Amino acid sequence: MARRSALLTLLLVLLFPLFGVEKAGPSFRVGIVSLDTGLEDMAEVVAASAKAYGPRIHLDDRQHQVMLEKQNLHLEQERIDALHAAYMKQDAATVAALQQEQVFGEISRVLDCNYTVEPYQSELATLLRSGKDALDWYMQHSQYDGLFILQSQAMGDLNRILVDFLFIERTTLLDRLVQYGSYRSLSKELDAHMFRLLGSSDQGALCFEQGNTAFTVFVDGFEHTAPDAPLFLPIGEHELVCTSLGYEDKHMTVTVRSKAIQCITVSLTKIQHPALQISSQSGSATWFADGRLLGTGLSISLLEPSYPMVLSGTKEGFESRILQLDTPLETLEVSFTPVELSNEVLVLDSQRDFYKRLRNTILVFGGYVGCIALSKTYQTSQPLWQVGMVATSSLALVGSVALVMELASYAARAGSHL
Repeated sequence: MARRSALLTLLLVLLFPLFGVEKAGPSFRVGIVSLDTGLEDMAEVVAASAKAYGPRIHLDDRQHQVMLEKQNLHLEQERIDALHAAYMKQDAATVAALQQEQVFGEISRVLDCNYTVEPYQSELATLLRSGKDALDWYMQHSQYDGLFILQSQAMGDLNRILVDFLFIERTTLLDRLVQYGSYRSLSKELDAHMFRLLGSSDQGALCFEQGNTAFTVFVDGFEHTAPDAPLFLPIGEHELVCTSLGYEDKHMTVTVRSKAIQCITVSLTKIQHPALQISSQSGSATWFADGRLLGTGLSISLLEPSYPMVLSGTKEGFESRILQLDTPLETLEVSFTPVELSNEVLVLDSQRDFYKRLRNTILVFGGYVGCIALSKTYQTSQPLWQVGMVATSSLALVGSVALVMELASYAARAGSHL
């Protein structure tokens, strides 16, 4: 016994510098410590389960009284330290104020929990195995209100995993045999134990498992903003609606039981829309729906469209088209704007070229008219006038036809819209 006490005292002296005393806060601080090596992954499993199903602790009467006494002791110690400092400074006013009777505030019965995974240390593990006094000392100097204690024992190809919780009393939460390293298999059972330990007796929990698509959950008409996290509800019946764009709403009624977890797998039925026929008014194009390539062609069909949809089309030499389709359609005709008409500078250049060709055509036509007039005035029988008239008339005719065709093409492109 004396040897054990001496060992405990030595370890306290050696380990004391490792722990800084932090100021206690209004939260419930819980440490997660491993007494055996190789339990890092198990500690993470415990931390994840605790954060999901024990974000807050609901104190019963005894636990509330213990936390209240602990708070009052802490505040009293702070008052004594401040009084000592005031004596040292000979601050009479502060001494008089601190000597008056102190009235400590009440503490909430529901406290937010903060969890900290402590790295494994062989010296610390030896200390904590020595008994309750060592555990109490560690919790005091680490400012922990509770403690998860993890242990393992090799048993052939299996590992025996023990998870205890220490707060007022030490309680075993989990004692299971698992394949070495297969700690994730304990998650669901550990979740249930955590919720029974830390949850409220007038609440239950729902967890949602995604089926064929992501979805949004409405509970009694209110949106559940974090469907990946457990939903804590008062016990009794609740109406759930699961929704997702492009899928039919799913309605269900669930009965929530005290400190029980219900996992619900949600699979939604896709809404059937009529086939969509997409056609291009500007020739063959390449089509995409929500970034997925549909194909290339003058027209293309979507047999099972879903809405809303982002439809885009590309065509060489033309501006790309991006369309937001929010309602079902059966047919859709899309036209593309040439690149030269999508830029103001290019449009102006195109107009200048057009006016130049128009001017040249007018000049050539004027030359033709001039040749006719001169041939009738001077030497009408001269063959040179015949050559001039044929040349200028041909150029004027070709220029006029080309000008009319370009004008029609320009007007058609400028007026092409969806």
